[in-house]
Amino acid sequence: MKLSSTLQTLLEDYQDQPLAIGTLLERTGAEGFGILSGLLTVPMLIPLPIPLPGLSALMGIGTLLLGGQLAMGATQPWLPKKFTQVELSPEFSRGLLKNLNRALRPVEKFACTRYVRVSHNLGLRRFLGFCMAWNALLMSLPLPIPLTNLLPAYSIETLVIGLLEADGILMLIGFAMTAITTVFFVSIAGTIWLLLIEVLKQLNF
Repeated sequence: MKLSSTLQTLLEDYQDQPLAIGTLLERTGAEGFGILSGLLTVPMLIPLPIPLPGLSALMGIGTLLLGGQLAMGATQPWLPKKFTQVELSPEFSRGLLKNLNRALRPVEKFACTRYVRVSHNLGLRRFLGFCMAWNALLMSLPLPIPLTNLLPAYSIETLVIGLLEADGILMLIGFAMTAITTVFFVSIAGTIWLLLIEVLKQLNF
């Protein structure tokens, strides 16, 4: 089943009541690595009001933890109790439902099971977890630059869909997107560093 269809079913079941992250964790089982990471990243792809201050950073941390566990070879996802108690409001769930297909369709229409030597390789699956965690870290950085969360968010979604669909090509594309994202953020860091040096020179430091 496509990630968007799985998320749509989960969100529809709770669109009139709060949905706890812990409930999702219980319902998704071993696939929770991909499904939960996909859900936590979708709000970064669409213009959707975040219902709780700091929730965007919390979502990034959640994806980082899930990716880290996958990188370490875990077979079942785990999140801290305080995180599992976080609830998504019915309004937030309905907003996600409204934009879900638009956010995920560009990647999903390309996905299918193929290159299983890549998708079933345990070493590459662990590397995929590392890439998820790294992108989540970059996505969570409080940079005052518009749209800097989009590239790492789409990298995560590409990796997640590749994982869930056992699509080796999509996983490889996700690895390439992670490399591009890293270069992009390194260039931003380099520019900020050069500007800082210039400012310090102007101040005669």
